[in-house]
Amino acid sequence: RGKGPGWTPALTGRRLIRWINHALFLLRSQDSESSKAFYRSLTQSAPIGIAQTDVLGRIEFANPALEAILGRTAAELINTPLLSYLKNSDRKTITTGWQRDLHEKKTFHGRIQLAASGGHEGLWIDLMSAVIETDERTLGTITVMRDITQELAAANALEKEQRRAQSIIGVLQEGVLMVDNTGAIRYINGAALQLLGVREITQPTNFFDLASISDEHGDYTLGKFQASQKIDNLYAILRNHAGGEFDIDLTMLKVRNGEAQERLVFVLRDDSARRRENERLSWEASHDPLTQLLNRRAFGHGLDKSLAEAGQNHVATVVLLIDLDHFKPVNDKGGHLTGDELLRRLADLLRQIVRQSDTVARLGGDEFGILLPSCGMERAEALAERIRAGTEALSVEHDGNVFSVTASIGLTQINAGDMSPKAIMARADEGSYMAKGRGRNQVVVVVAPDV
Repeated sequence: RGKGPGWTPALTGRRLIRWINHALFLLRSQDSESSKAFYRSLTQSAPIGIAQTDVLGRIEFANPALEAILGRTAAELINTPLLSYLKNSDRKTITTGWQRDLHEKKTFHGRIQLAASGGHEGLWIDLMSAVIETDERTLGTITVMRDITQELAAANALEKEQRRAQSIIGVLQEGVLMVDNTGAIRYINGAALQLLGVREITQPTNFFDLASISDEHGDYTLGKFQASQKIDNLYAILRNHAGGEFDIDLTMLKVRNGEAQERLVFVLRDDSARRRENERLSWEASHDPLTQLLNRRAFGHGLDKSLAEAGQNHVATVVLLIDLDHFKPVNDKGGHLTGDELLRRLADLLRQIVRQSDTVARLGGDEFGILLPSCGMERAEALAERIRAGTEALSVEHDGNVFSVTASIGLTQINAGDMSPKAIMARADEGSYMAKGRGRNQVVVVVAPDV
């Protein structure tokens, strides 16, 4: 049993009707005996089951393919009702529809299960039947049938897998959607609906009407996605029509690539939390937690960059090193919380005085550093003096006591001849040390040896 040699999926529908019409033409011709002989010769090799019945529905002729489908020889089938081979529970319903269509001279078409035989569940067949008649009388019917058992099993298995896949995709945290080559959404799960700011999609809707996707290089249009074979881990921003904005990690792949029915499948992961966490970790790695200024490590990176660019700018970069005077008594007498408050206020003062392009850092303890790119020594001295005066004016009150500090500030210029950041910092540190030696609360400039 099975589809039989020569069967192809195309032999359905209209081709079955052509078989019936061709057989009817042969049987209605004037030379009926020769036509029947030709007809029977033709059907012997037909890849589908063919049965001719009399007006009572009894089989008068069965070809080899029908024998294989029904599991009986032609001799066993002759003079037996064709409908008797249908599944018992379906026989009454099928018979009613069959008789109605034949009475109205229509071609009956149905998907029917045969009666079980040999301990096996009955086969499923695709059946078509039409009346055979001449001008004088009705001769009976001709019926063609095709075994579709394996087709249905494969289709059911595929549908089951599709439902299973959709149920899995439906609960994923990642948004999954599929669009056709016009951008119309053909499938979307719940997570993708949330990203697009909609509850459901009940009618044809274009994905790119609901959201825009962009990164630092610009917008990603439908055409841009179609021009790409595949996209992995595109970090972009999705803005939906409801005003929502999400950092996303996007993956795109193609189904039926290059065909008329090509589909684009998008996997969208809301990456906002991960990026915020990465930003937090990056910030913590480069900033002082107490003052929120950059830390020594970040200041070192900035100094390396400034040294690499030395000589490229017409105006030199200046390094300013601040060492607070008399800070230890603040901690000893006012406590560490008082000392911390004083450091935070000094950090606020520094942020207010410097330019946006300047780099301000707490290098550790009561020591601060500032990078002044393209500043020049004259402007740097003036800025350092403002910092010195502002630091002197700072004070913190605790338990009726007022605590304050001053600053010893050293300045030095970064030159093209400098060999290392360490040498530059040593000169600036020498300036703050000299300021302390001269009585503290001063600004001292240290000139590089090659200037």
